[in-house]
Amino acid sequence: MRSAALLLLTLCGLTIVGVTQSKSAAAENEAMTAGDLQQICIGSSAESKAACRFYLLGITHGISMGMSIADGKTQGGRPCVPENLSASAIELAVKMKLGQDLMVFPDDRKLDASGVVGAILVSTFPCRKPH
Repeated sequence: MRSAALLLLTLCGLTIVGVTQSKSAAAENEAMTAGDLQQICIGSSAESKAACRFYLLGITHGISMGMSIADGKTQGGRPCVPENLSASAIELAVKMKLGQDLMVFPDDRKLDASGVVGAILVSTFPCRKPH
């Protein structure tokens, strides 16, 4: 449960990476600190306000999704994203699958985004079953 929730929280952090482009590529995979979040959330720009709101919303949805996965309420189980996979690679994989899905199933645009991302992660990074 904890790893699934952390994965979803990491994905939420991708929004912040896009807004704070001054960070180096190496910093992209580092966890955001409470101080970093505070600086973004007290910012007066539209970008800072949006990044704060989406980060907090992402955490909230991530926890809900993680709890659903842990309780076995999600179809397909849980994702197993490789620990060494970069945030950029995760972002690219999700964006590609999301685009493909929405072209084939345009009504999926109306679905809860966190559920769609969760399903994409499960299908893209399935856990290997022990033999």
